[in-house]
Amino acid sequence: MKNDDFEEKHADGGGYQDYGPLGGSPKEEPADPDKESEATDVPETDEDDVSMYYPDGDGEHMDEDDGASDPFRADREKKKEKIRKKNARLTGSQIALIAVIFVLYTAVIVTASWILFYKPHQTGNDGELPFDTTPIAGNEGMSAPPIHRAEDGSGTAGPGAGEDPASGPDAEKDPAEGKEEPVQTATSEWKAIDGIYNVLVVGMDKQANLADVTMLVNINTVDSSITVMQIPRDTLITTGVATDKINAQYASLVGSWYHQGYDNCYMRALSDYARILEQSLCVKIHYTVLVDLEGFPAIVNSVGPIRVFVPGPMFYEDPAQGLSIAIGEGWQELDGYAAEGFVRFRSDYVQGDLGRVNAQKIFMTALYQKVVSLLKNMDIGRINDLAQVVKANVTTDMSISDLVFFARSFLNIGMENVTMMTIPGNMEDWNVHYVINRAATLQAVNEHFNIYEKTIDDNIFDRYWTFCYNYDRYLNVYYAPVTSAYTSEYTADEVAEDSIAIPFIH
Repeated sequence: MKNDDFEEKHADGGGYQDYGPLGGSPKEEPADPDKESEATDVPETDEDDVSMYYPDGDGEHMDEDDGASDPFRADREKKKEKIRKKNARLTGSQIALIAVIFVLYTAVIVTASWILFYKPHQTGNDGELPFDTTPIAGNEGMSAPPIHRAEDGSGTAGPGAGEDPASGPDAEKDPAEGKEEPVQTATSEWKAIDGIYNVLVVGMDKQANLADVTMLVNINTVDSSITVMQIPRDTLITTGVATDKINAQYASLVGSWYHQGYDNCYMRALSDYARILEQSLCVKIHYTVLVDLEGFPAIVNSVGPIRVFVPGPMFYEDPAQGLSIAIGEGWQELDGYAAEGFVRFRSDYVQGDLGRVNAQKIFMTALYQKVVSLLKNMDIGRINDLAQVVKANVTTDMSISDLVFFARSFLNIGMENVTMMTIPGNMEDWNVHYVINRAATLQAVNEHFNIYEKTIDDNIFDRYWTFCYNYDRYLNVYYAPVTSAYTSEYTADEVAEDSIAIPFIH
């Protein structure tokens, strides 16, 4: 009975397993194709899938709900979202800042390129020549001026008998009167050589507006050389200034422009001063530099003491000028005040003003060495001090680009390629004026200061005899052969090593 009930209860096989003989594995039933098909229709479930607990369409909020349960994660996700939005969108100020940076960067690149490749102009507007190239009739190869005047006053031209040249007919003439040069445009034969420049440097004593220092400086970037030609303050000039000395020529021009009401009468006078030298010496002067000698001690102090060899004892007192000089012979370290005394001293030189200009060569050599050393060693503190002092005491018509160009050129020029000379000539017999030697000066101009491919000829040089009167004592120097003229030249390395022998009276 019981067996019948069991069989009936499990007639459909539910819950019944046939284990086969004695503890074997459950007996596998033959595969039913219909059941197999039903099994494949049922989707597989992911134990981690919780979407079934959300209403339709809300599955996209699962991450937010999960994050809500984890405050640290939620805060981190919010920060990431802010960063993504910030990176995706720039504010107006940010765009403006980027634009400014771009403009500044471009300006720096353009400026650096400009400075690197910049070159000053060789000639003036339209290539105008600063001097007359028309030959003077009958002047070819002459050895004396057209009319000679002896000391007794005989002759038919020039100052009258017994008159001093300064009081003659030309004494009251304006320097430019009757001497206007025709404007000439450079032709192919007067083509300028690229990379050669002349600069006029004047050191002015502001108490009297005198040009106590006049130097013509040639900077040749082709062969990396510098030539400095000093023009002594006592050099004879015949333009009618009171003392017939070139230092008074500048003072006269300053006074003229001052009385005409010009604010910058000093630079206007310097421009005219340069023009007189251009027309007489047949040179092109590209730039001018005016140094206030009152600031000279400060300039020296800004670069530090200058070590120079003092060729003789220098002791001098001049209370009127506030000048007290006391410098011993031999190697000395000069501060600004002592350096001023060194370059101004002249009382015990056998050669007078010539001794002074040679002492200035010694000092300029030492100063040049010191400044170039500062630039090469990038002594920023000293360079900044020097720049500030120079700005206060030096005036120039150069642009910043010009200054940078020449500063870079100086760094490439060795001491052996720096030549210093005095304009060739000598003191006249009365020892009052320094007179240039015509032939030697012309030779120096062609060798060191002529920027043109064509040689300057004697028949156009100093056409108005600006540097000579028709008196024997001047003519003896002006027209002397080159060999007898005072034509010594020095290189800076020679001066630095051996100094210059300057004879003293005592």
